[in-house]
Amino acid sequence: MKKRFKIMIAACSAFVLLTGSAMAVTAGPRIFINKAEYANTFLKVKIEKGTAMVSLRAIVEQLKGEVTYKDNNIYVTMPEASHLANQVNGFQNALQAETPEEAAQTWARGVQKRSGPLQYAVMTPAMQQSTKQEFEDNFWVTGGSSPHMGKVTNMVTKPLSSNKVQISFEYPLIVSGGVFDTGKASLTIETVNGPAYDYWAISEIYLKDPGDTGLMIGAKTMTP
Repeated sequence: MKKRFKIMIAACSAFVLLTGSAMAVTAGPRIFINKAEYANTFLKVKIEKGTAMVSLRAIVEQLKGEVTYKDNNIYVTMPEASHLANQVNGFQNALQAETPEEAAQTWARGVQKRSGPLQYAVMTPAMQQSTKQEFEDNFWVTGGSSPHMGKVTNMVTKPLSSNKVQISFEYPLIVSGGVFDTGKASLTIETVNGPAYDYWAISEIYLKDPGDTGLMIGAKTMTP
C-alpha cells in the first residue's frame, strides 16, 4: 500500500510537458501565441526594468520560422504568412488618406466593391480595433449581391474642428432593374498621428439605413 502511494506521488510531481497548451510553471506574466499558452520557462522569460525578454529562437520557431547564426550575424527566416502580413501592411499604409475626401471616397469604393480591407484601411486605429473581429468573422467580405451602392453624389464637407470634419453624401441603391432608392451617409473623419506622418481616417459612420446594401460593418443609424 505504501509503495503504491509513493508511486502516485511521484507521478503527480513529474515534469510539466511543454506544449502549446501547457500552463506556465513559474511566476510572471502568462504568455500566449495565437491564444495558446506557453510555459514561461520554455520561452526563457525575463523581466528587466519593465521590459519583457524572451528567447528569439523559441518565439521564431513557434511561428514556424528559422533562426541561424553565421559570421557573427543572426538571420531570421519567417514563413510565407509573415511576408503576406508585410504586404498587407504596405497596402494599408499606401491607402492612408491625405485628405478627408480621399478617406470618404476610399471607404465608399470599399462598400461598392464589397471589400472589407478597403473600408478597414481608412478607419482610425480605435475603429479598426472595434470592427476587426467582425470583418474577420465575415472573411473580409461586406455588402450583398443586391442592392449595391452606386456612384456617390452631393458630397459636402463640414469642418467640426481643426482636425475633424464631417462629410455627408448620397448614393443610389442599384438592383438589376435599376435605381430603386437613395441612401445617405455621414462620416466623421479626423487626423491620426502616424509614426511617419499624419493622415485622415474615419472615426464614425452613420447611414440612413445601415443595412441598405447588405452587411455593413461599423455603421450606426443616422438620426433624423
